[in-house]
Amino acid sequence: MALFDERILEKEKPILKEKKTSKSLLFDEKEMDKQIARAKKKNPFSLLQPQRAEKEKNKEKLPEVKKSVADIIPIIDQTDSGLFQLKDDGGFFGIWQLQSTDINAMHDQEAGRNIYTLAKTYQGDKDPFKIISLNLPVSTQKQQQYLEKKIREAPNALSLRFLRKKLKELQYLEWGRTNREYFLFLYGPTELAVKERKDQFMRDVQLAVPLLPVSDEKQINLLYKLYNQNAKLGNKQ
Repeated sequence: MALFDERILEKEKPILKEKKTSKSLLFDEKEMDKQIARAKKKNPFSLLQPQRAEKEKNKEKLPEVKKSVADIIPIIDQTDSGLFQLKDDGGFFGIWQLQSTDINAMHDQEAGRNIYTLAKTYQGDKDPFKIISLNLPVSTQKQQQYLEKKIREAPNALSLRFLRKKLKELQYLEWGRTNREYFLFLYGPTELAVKERKDQFMRDVQLAVPLLPVSDEKQINLLYKLYNQNAKLGNKQ
């Protein structure tokens, strides 16, 4: 006789209820489609607004285009003393010409003294300054005016022919030749400071490289050339 009746055990076996597994997903595509459809009915462009806002935020700001040359050039005006005033409390600056010398034609001691004087001035001056070298047209206006006067007063045809030939040579020199010229730019917070610097500079380098005044017309042409480097001055315009 069996100790356990298998048929009785099978009847008394407890029935385990199956747990219902949740089939809900994190994102219901149908529900999402319904929400998008409702949003489009209310405002068709509502879905595009975040993208536009993000694009405008990431869009780089274009540089501002200057309306005139006066907005680009930092110079405001020329004072009565011949100095130039800069924008935004930038101070003032003046222009003087340096009379160059040929050190190759000097004695070794004289050339060494001039070089030492310039080097000492450059190292000892803590304030800003610039030395600019440019090839400028040869100016023969005074000589041409003199020859034109002589042509009007020519006593005979031979003198007239000779004077006209000389005038053409001067005109060609002014058109086809240039001079290497050097200019000194001195800066300062006030006009008085620039003038004091100019006097000090003259005391330091006057023996080696004399400072020469520059006419207002030449200063304007010089600044025009610096801000328009492809431009040509003189009769080459």
